[in-house]
Amino acid sequence: MKRLLVCLLWLFSLVAHAEMTMTRELVAAEKLVPGQPVTIAVTFWTDSWFNPPPQWPEMVIENGNLLSTPLPNQLLTRNSAGISWSGIRMERQILTWDQGTLRFPAVDVVMRSANQPPKTVSLPVLEKAVTWPADVQQPDRFLPARSLQLTQKWQLYRAADDGQLHVGDVIERVVTLRANEVIAAQIPQLLYAIPGSASQQLPPQNSDLTSGRDEIVGAQRVESLRYLPAQPGELIIPPLRLRWWDTRQQQWQIAELSGAHYSIAAARPAGSEQALKARAPTSWKPLLTGAAVVLLMLLLALFFRRSLLHSLQRLYQRTREYWRIVSLPDLTPTKRKR
Repeated sequence: MKRLLVCLLWLFSLVAHAEMTMTRELVAAEKLVPGQPVTIAVTFWTDSWFNPPPQWPEMVIENGNLLSTPLPNQLLTRNSAGISWSGIRMERQILTWDQGTLRFPAVDVVMRSANQPPKTVSLPVLEKAVTWPADVQQPDRFLPARSLQLTQKWQLYRAADDGQLHVGDVIERVVTLRANEVIAAQIPQLLYAIPGSASQQLPPQNSDLTSGRDEIVGAQRVESLRYLPAQPGELIIPPLRLRWWDTRQQQWQIAELSGAHYSIAAARPAGSEQALKARAPTSWKPLLTGAAVVLLMLLLALFFRRSLLHSLQRLYQRTREYWRIVSLPDLTPTKRKR
């Protein structure tokens, strides 16, 4: 029995040699521009088990910044020369702000495993050229993205629902930008005040775009600007035009939104001011849904009318029996023995 156990331990030691290694790679497009995020991936490989957990190398970056985007670790497997390897892949996002060379210097990592001597693995240098695309006009407003969508909506706040805008009413313009492979800090300001017209800039709202298992794939920015006409006349709100760099097709793209034209009448007579309110758009979906539910209930009541009538009669009888007065016997005896 002891010999059998020794043989089994010897066979297991041949299968799993507790070998360890580490690889590092840069996941990036062929042409990299400033502001375009890239991914650095470090994988810890072993042919036995992860004991203790892997020690990741320090992220030393030249001409780039490490982002705090949460990227979950991944479990991998591979087969090389008849040996099965298990791996843990750690990914981090890097962002460059200017052209040059994105560089990760060489680093030595000391790897440790249970009942094994320490092993030193050398990770080679990783480099990637970063260049501005041709015809960059405003580097501070340069926006690289894999895809971009620009939408807007208008909201009118009137003191009275008379179909006319007057001095004192408010026109609100809300612009929403959704882009993939960007962060909110890269999106430039979109809305500006019109010279000669009072306006109120609301704080922008930034949020992340997620996909799959809550993986962050981009950013969304919502800007709101309220125009406050102070005198009657014509208010012309210009169109919005945003020039951005398409990292997928490697070319410039133009995202445009149309402007608006409003006629502003004189202020309403004094003494008839009311709170500004926006007329909400009529939504027919809840009304149609409610009508369909009511119609369905009427049809069901008509179809099961006999069962409903029988149930109501039984309920009526039960209620009468419950509230029927029941005479109790006298508690005091009428005849007593002397």
